Amino acid sequence: MGAAYVLLAELNDLPDDRRVQPTNLSRRLRAIGHLFEAEDESQQWSDLHAAIREARRAYQAEGTLPDWEALAEAAGRTTAAKT
Repeated sequence: MGAAYVLLAELNDLPDDRRVQPTNLSRRLRAIGHLFEAEDESQQWSDLHAAIREARRAYQAEGTLPDWEALAEAAGRTTAAKT
């Protein structure tokens, strides 16, 4: 999720007219790929997996940025459950 966060933060800092340039569209696709990878790696924690999946699908379909705080909380609950 960290790699997706960095890519999306960089895109968010760009002016609107530069976000649609081909080099920035590849960042968007890479961010979607990183979210998909995080989704795949979190399968053993159903709540975290569902949260990442929902975030990825919303960003992929609508361009809605993930709620990073909610994802961090879901990851925190997973970590707390392991101890």
